[in-house]
Amino acid sequence: MAMKTRNYSWYGLLMLLFVGLGCDSTVDSIHSDEIVVESYLVANEPMPPVWVSRSIALGSTFNPESVAVRDASVVIYVLNGEGVKTQTIRFEESGDEPGAYRSTTDEVVQAGKTYRLEVQSGLDAELVWAETTVPADFELIEPSATEIAYKDPAQFSMLVTQSKVEGGQSVFVFTMESLEPTLHNLIPVYREFVYDEEITDLDTFEWSVDDFKQLLVFTSPPIFEGNYEVFSDGTLRVKLPWFAVAFYGPLKVTMTILDKNLYDFQRYQQSQQGGSTLSPGEIPNVLDHIENGRGLFGSTSRVSAIVQILKEAS
Repeated sequence: MAMKTRNYSWYGLLMLLFVGLGCDSTVDSIHSDEIVVESYLVANEPMPPVWVSRSIALGSTFNPESVAVRDASVVIYVLNGEGVKTQTIRFEESGDEPGAYRSTTDEVVQAGKTYRLEVQSGLDAELVWAETTVPADFELIEPSATEIAYKDPAQFSMLVTQSKVEGGQSVFVFTMESLEPTLHNLIPVYREFVYDEEITDLDTFEWSVDDFKQLLVFTSPPIFEGNYEVFSDGTLRVKLPWFAVAFYGPLKVTMTILDKNLYDFQRYQQSQQGGSTLSPGEIPNVLDHIENGRGLFGSTSRVSAIVQILKEAS
């Protein structure tokens, strides 16, 4: 899927994190505007938009049009191994989406390449910049099954080639998307979670996909090298966590390798959701790798497979 539209799950979190930047949450202070940039590169997919906005003061009402930065200079460069700019990709402001800048050419993101984003928001403004090295291509050799019973001890897994990630170990994220989300396919434990009442007749019960829209797509926490098998030929097998499956039926499983920037962002996201020793709502310094601004400029490589989730044997 080409990333032509905004990734709203990350975008919403970005706005949460960057509202009130420039203020210490423990003391009263004056808000200072900062440029917020946002773009996610995916190997072998078209160059995505770059979103440019300004941070707003804590307690302010967020309005995309009012925070959008107009008439900025937005460029992405391809760098060689010595950090020299070898290619220039220019972006123009979108006429119909505030703050969106789109590539002027039909560029495709190249795996293994390093990209440098530069944003100039005005003649006297500091240059905002960031770099990402796209994880190397990796190949899905084979899924462990085309169909599997829910909670089968064998677990659904994907056998893939390794992908090199600059500056560290490979970190994977699974995204599970239910392709036939119906009440009949909703796994009982999740049905009990969604509906307060006991459903005695699935055929006559009135329901809507909106009832369980939050379960349609699930993204796992980062999965590290210690949680998957590495074989002598260099291939890896990564297993699907069953708690991430909410529906029987066809399930699209996407396995994504994160660059360092996105991994650090995911770690921060988890800490805000109570997934670390931090108390929920306790916000540490943002690790965003943006110079002279805030936001997220990262990259991924990914592969997908579809598996049929069957009802477990009674």
